[in-house]
Amino acid sequence: MESSNSLHCFDNFLDDEEVYVALEKYWIDMFFMLLDKENIDGRDWISPYYKTTFGNGKKMMDGNPIFSAKSKKNDKVIRIIQENPMNENVFSYWNNSSMDNNHKQNELVIVCTLNNHNLEKVKEIIISWIIGNLKDTN
Repeated sequence: MESSNSLHCFDNFLDDEEVYVALEKYWIDMFFMLLDKENIDGRDWISPYYKTTFGNGKKMMDGNPIFSAKSKKNDKVIRIIQENPMNENVFSYWNNSSMDNNHKQNELVIVCTLNNHNLEKVKEIIISWIIGNLKDTN
């Protein structure tokens, strides 16, 4: 799933809707396989969480977010924004906290280009954040 050759097939995701849809599925599959590997109950998570289509049903296709998920149990939200691979190596993350209807919501935001190195970092950050061990943002 994570060989560099397989990731390059997503390079034109911003220009090709079929590639974009396949990339969305890739992130969802990766997330739920990661939860399973870490013995975290995937049934607690809703994905995709954010709406990524216009009112007419057409995909926004801007990579923001390429993946989103929300825990039903603890209101944690994950949003991954994927940058154009032409932007070289992009990687950053942060935690957004907000109040919505007197309800606190925590959101982990990860911005990256997709490559093997960044994918491994994304996995580590997601798991650390879910289990409450993410100490600091980059």
